[in-house]
Amino acid sequence: MKPLILCLLFFLGNSCNESDSVDILETTQNEEVILDQQLLGPNEVIFQIKIVGSLEQNKEICGITKDHVYQVELTEIIELGTSLNQKLSKAQQMDVAFLFEPSQLQNDMILEAKAKESLCPDASSTYFTVISHKILE
Repeated sequence: MKPLILCLLFFLGNSCNESDSVDILETTQNEEVILDQQLLGPNEVIFQIKIVGSLEQNKEICGITKDHVYQVELTEIIELGTSLNQKLSKAQQMDVAFLFEPSQLQNDMILEAKAKESLCPDASSTYFTVISHKILE
């Protein structure tokens, strides 16, 4: 009888409302998530960037071919997560990869973006991948 009660309690404790799961999935797939209400994980940063240029073809970052690579200029650091390896500074230019194909991005556009820092395979440097963004200007 005890195993039956324990199994019942386990299933009831781990059950969730399916509509909540669908809402969470839709939020994570949306590129322009409201960044102000998100928590930062380790190696994540929220910053404002200005699009300096886009690369028409795939580009290598740290020896890895990435899609959706843009050259950006860092205009403001809004919030830093823990464990960042790369020191960021205002007016720094760098190449960043976007996780999803960003639509409607043009030169001189200003974005607020949440990005995750990743270690290069040779462990000598890092790069950023934008995981969500919203267009400011």
